[in-house]
Amino acid sequence: MRVLVLENETTSTRGGQELSLLDVCEGLAARGHAIVLAYVTPGDLEPRYRRICERMIQVSTYSVDRSRTLSSLGDLASSLWAVAGSAPDVVYANQYLDSLFAAIVHRLHRVPFVCHLRLPPPDLICGQFRIGMERASHLVAISEQTRREWIGRGFRPDAIDVVYNGIDPGRFDRHDAPAAAREALGLPADSLLLTCAGRLHPAKGVETLIKALSLVARERPCHLVLAGRPAVMNDEHGRPRDYLAELHGVAERLGVANAITWIAHQQDMPALLRASDLTVLPSLWSEPFGRIVIESMACETPVVASRVGGIPEILTGEFAEWLFEAGQAADLAARVTRLAGWRAADPALGRRARAHVASTFSLDRTVDGVERALLKTIDGYHLRAPLGVVASRIH
Repeated sequence: MRVLVLENETTSTRGGQELSLLDVCEGLAARGHAIVLAYVTPGDLEPRYRRICERMIQVSTYSVDRSRTLSSLGDLASSLWAVAGSAPDVVYANQYLDSLFAAIVHRLHRVPFVCHLRLPPPDLICGQFRIGMERASHLVAISEQTRREWIGRGFRPDAIDVVYNGIDPGRFDRHDAPAAAREALGLPADSLLLTCAGRLHPAKGVETLIKALSLVARERPCHLVLAGRPAVMNDEHGRPRDYLAELHGVAERLGVANAITWIAHQQDMPALLRASDLTVLPSLWSEPFGRIVIESMACETPVVASRVGGIPEILTGEFAEWLFEAGQAADLAARVTRLAGWRAADPALGRRARAHVASTFSLDRTVDGVERALLKTIDGYHLRAPLGVVASRIH
């Protein structure tokens, strides 16, 4: 099949959504499928895409910017013209935000449109996204929780497959001992080392983590690495908000400023994860999946994470003990303290974590699921009148 893939930014700095799409595309290309990539903003993942794509097309936009409606409509039209010769068998959008463009291509080319639900539905699904999503042929959700949330907004249960994100554990092999990795990264050798990686945003619960760090620090030397860029946002008055400065202020007030290393972006995440004793994902909102959880476990580094969204679908069985209540710094601190000495008390824990990822969240299983969803959608689209994905009015 020829797949027209829609991506916004071909960059690894934004998060797991972009990395997961690239992994899927590489897997589909390795199985003989043709990938045509449409993208808006170039980034550091572009060279990997160029190795696997039959064609790459840079477009202007996938949606209409209502602050400049006329010029934005012109950009949308030029983007549609750019992909006019792509001749896809299916349009595959990586997020609902690109659904308007995908829906128009679907109509123009008379091919199905599959949307990957990597984000929870917004509080209000605006007109252009409602138009786009109503015309999707099939949906793929990255967790059961994400699927339930979209069903709750009016989408048919049988139109949504769940395909968990997966990784190739071979990319996360342990090459260096933790001490050697710490030395290479300039991190303290004798402290309990915690890592939190991802976009710095209030919904990610970083303030809760800093408060928990201050509690753990009362009992043992500890250090936290915060790896990620602050989100661009405005305050309640519409002025730019300096969230990074706010976090520094929290750390200063709690007396742990010197126990935190701030890294804007870490290219070699496996090295950082291997150097750490624990990875922490303290999200406050409905985290759809949490790719960093499986990446860390593949590096044999345990993860303490909040009990929200799709995270409990990853941390199952014995690993469910690593979940804490979102926003509860004392609960997080208690889980960290309980796991702090795992290397001595339960040295096989890291190997069990890696085995859990290899058996349940492998990249092959993810590519299988996406490939199956795309092929059955193509077959069903041409064999019968599509039922669509909407069960009731979208709200």
